[in-house]
Amino acid sequence: MTRSKSFDGASLDDALSAASVGLNARLEELHYDVVEEGADKVVVEARVDPVAVLGLFLSETFRAGDLDITVHLAAEEDALEGELEGQDLRYFTSSGGRGLDALQYLCNRVLNRRLTDHIPIHLDSDGFKERRAKKLQERAEDAADEAIRRGAPVILGPLTPAARREIHLALADDPGVETDSDGDGFLKRIVIRPRRRR
Repeated sequence: MTRSKSFDGASLDDALSAASVGLNARLEELHYDVVEEGADKVVVEARVDPVAVLGLFLSETFRAGDLDITVHLAAEEDALEGELEGQDLRYFTSSGGRGLDALQYLCNRVLNRRLTDHIPIHLDSDGFKERRAKKLQERAEDAADEAIRRGAPVILGPLTPAARREIHLALADDPGVETDSDGDGFLKRIVIRPRRRR
């Protein structure tokens, strides 16, 4: 997490303006504490707040797209958890959740550009990703059985990085097959092939 830095000014507004310039952030993106307040000088310790950055990014994105979606963000120990809700979620959860994965990828990119160190962002909606993981695990197991039965590779996809991860994890301990990602870009295929016997 980014450490706070000190900024000062003749008033609180001046100190916060200095913090905004110094941290290259909007005032709404800052978390600050007043550490000194005198008649002609105010000192604040400020840092860029990742929850505020993402909250603004997502709310402005949804508003620009005229989408009926809201997000509730919470900073947990190992991730920023974002729960989406609203009438237009179908745009993000259709096609196996590609839109949701793409939005999560963008959120992580936004934080990567703005902060030197941050925990990852995870977006979900009413347990969608857990339900998807179960379906992907079943699909992976069926494809592994088919690859062994046919003695030939089976290709799944194209899939998002999150979906590919579920497939790789589902088959990681399967002694009969091995998996590999194939392709370039955000969407890639997974090749499931019978494991060669030595």
